[in-house]
Amino acid sequence: MKTILIKPKGGKIVSASFIVGFMLFMIPIAFVYIHTSGGRIFLLAFMAFAALIYTMGILILRTISKQTKKAESLLSMSSISESGISFPEELEFEYGILNMKAWWSSNGKSRSYHVSREFIPAGTARASNIPFINAEFKMLITADGSGFVSAPAVKILSEPYRDVLLLFLTEKGEVEANETLILSTDSDSAQITVRGSGKDIAGRIYSTLSKARKVKISLSAPESNYKIPVAEGDNFEFSYKMLPEEKILIAGGYSVIDPDRIRKYLNKREMAMGHGEFILTGTLDLPLRRDVSESITFNVSLEEKEEWGF
Repeated sequence: MKTILIKPKGGKIVSASFIVGFMLFMIPIAFVYIHTSGGRIFLLAFMAFAALIYTMGILILRTISKQTKKAESLLSMSSISESGISFPEELEFEYGILNMKAWWSSNGKSRSYHVSREFIPAGTARASNIPFINAEFKMLITADGSGFVSAPAVKILSEPYRDVLLLFLTEKGEVEANETLILSTDSDSAQITVRGSGKDIAGRIYSTLSKARKVKISLSAPESNYKIPVAEGDNFEFSYKMLPEEKILIAGGYSVIDPDRIRKYLNKREMAMGHGEFILTGTLDLPLRRDVSESITFNVSLEEKEEWGF
């Protein structure tokens, strides 16, 4: 089983940069305040507001840092095997599903990464071990970290490990697909045969292209508008793995784990993975006109679904 501890981006470097940036911002304002006789009330109010924002930022960074240290400490003291994770003592925890969505926003000058998290508890238990659960999960994450994650999870309630989160990604499942896509224009055509091959969605493209530059294959999901590129060319075969090679246990602070860090720690540029319904789209890439696309829906099934046994 693969175990991943997710840490915050930058860590101490981000904290130090935040402090230095605040000092460099405040020094000229303090200089103006000392050497001017007018507008001091406004400057004091501005400095107080800046100090408040700085304090809130420091508190957020401290919370993230504490959660990461808790997760690191818990993993170092626990025994992890194919069957699950055993703690050094009994802990109280919630078990259920973690849903996350991530997106970017822009105000014209800068971009901000946003993450919404929702933990849906199925129950609460107290135990010294948690068996690895082979339950459905699903994720689709683009190269910039946008997308969604839904996975079985455990959230620790007991101190000193409160708010440590454990995600369980099973390797079990099978792709169910056996369809053919036809793309055509007046001068171009492509036939895409799609099949399930164990954990892979696979296929073969036969095309005759005149004006079209290439045929593109992408994956998406009903829960999201994002698309993951899979392959492109004229006559080629493709194969994309929809499930991990082995069980994966992801640990980290509740405020630290996000889709972008999951993607990076799994060493993926972008990814579509898990169970349930996915969409495969074939596209004729046409210059100077609208592309021609057709889609099919396929399913990744988990026959031996497990329930939380607490």
